[in-house]
Amino acid sequence: MFTQLFGNFLLRKGVVTPEQLVTAIQDSAESHVKLGTLCIHSGLMSANEVEKIYVLQTHRDARFGEIAIEEGYLTPAQLEDVMEHQGPRYLILAQELIEKGILTHDELEVLLVDYQNETELYDLDMLDEQKDQLKKLVLNFCEQSGISRDDLVVDYLQLLFNNLIRFIGDDFTPLNLIQFNHYNPMICATQMITGNYNLGTAIDMSEEVAIEFASRYAGESFTQFDEYVSASLEDFLNLHNGLFIVNVSNSTDMELKLEPPVELGNEIYAPEGSTYLLPLSYTFGTVNILVTLK
Repeated sequence: MFTQLFGNFLLRKGVVTPEQLVTAIQDSAESHVKLGTLCIHSGLMSANEVEKIYVLQTHRDARFGEIAIEEGYLTPAQLEDVMEHQGPRYLILAQELIEKGILTHDELEVLLVDYQNETELYDLDMLDEQKDQLKKLVLNFCEQSGISRDDLVVDYLQLLFNNLIRFIGDDFTPLNLIQFNHYNPMICATQMITGNYNLGTAIDMSEEVAIEFASRYAGESFTQFDEYVSASLEDFLNLHNGLFIVNVSNSTDMELKLEPPVELGNEIYAPEGSTYLLPLSYTFGTVNILVTLK
């Protein structure tokens, strides 16, 4: 979860391009966080001190932690603690961007402080079940993108990110929300949530992206676009929205119901209300989520 929002933070800062970010996310699956990056994140060492250790390693056959202790930058207890916790998962993405020469350690040091101040995250051991912290992250994402502070919208997006990671994969980053009046769909499934609160929802993508999306969701290997792929998109939307209204029912006295999902076809999508497009840049293509506030 936090990797995806950190990626969006980097996009908003203009320090990476969407293409660079997607490649880094894809490659980070095989990466690990180096000790130097962990020390910068934890505030135990500065970027200049980390760079000095890397230079010393080119002349000495010793590990980073050993030299850091010898140079007085770390105590044995600090080294043990930072190695045990390993930091949040988004540091893997940061490390990959450093490895690719897109970021320097100095730039990362500043960005981590900005990101932590913006999201109020200081815990090295971030876990998805820390719902209050996660809600702050999604709320901040909405505010930066200009969307309403509506708590239910925040809850909807929070659950959406979790379900995408759970059922499709975590190799994506959300781009900025875009408000629009008319949308030209490709392969689009829509569904209305009605009752005490009305919310229009839709998911849209190209045929090629839909094939991979459906393959991941269904756990099968689809090779061409057909009714099974189309049904998988509708089923994901219906599943996610169903979980959302159950959560709302359990936490409030609102009564919500789902209308059946509908394939939009080639019709122009222009629902009444404030409609936002959320592009999700996956490694296999872009998945567009559309949310209409009524």
